[in-house]
Amino acid sequence: MATVAALLAYFNIKRLQIDQHRAWMLRTWFYAASIITLRIIMIISAQIISSTSGYYRALPCKQLAYMYDDEQDLQSKFPQCFAANGTTDDFIAVKANFSGSAQVSNALGMTFGTAGWLALFLHGIGIEVYLRLTPRESERLRVVSYERQLEAGFKHPGSAGITADRWGDANAWKPPN
Repeated sequence: MATVAALLAYFNIKRLQIDQHRAWMLRTWFYAASIITLRIIMIISAQIISSTSGYYRALPCKQLAYMYDDEQDLQSKFPQCFAANGTTDDFIAVKANFSGSAQVSNALGMTFGTAGWLALFLHGIGIEVYLRLTPRESERLRVVSYERQLEAGFKHPGSAGITADRWGDANAWKPPN
């Protein structure tokens, strides 16, 4: 999402559509910052899951083996991973809580998807609300765009980039007199 928003911002600034460039750059930063919100939501959700102590998830023994440097430590904590033939191809149920590295990883992993969608939703709503609350700045920049596009000899000054009046059903934008 952030990459597409950055490309749209780049396209609009090349077309001297400064108001749309501003909007897409703000969206880019909001979407990129959702990663931070995702982590906060993940930690809070993992704490909630840990406090209820009833959540388990199947993890592959190979993943658990990767988490533990010492095979003896792994065998003492997860003896089910060690079959008689010495393979670690099985899956075992690991509790989601904050009592060990595998359990913490499990708790955080369980909440990742939900936290990601929630963070994107919050940031998406947040940036659109902000853009709707600052219409005067958008209009000021649209006038600046119009003047610069007129000087550069653009075909549709004021609407040379990706604007709602060119691509949507909005009324045609008219420059102030």
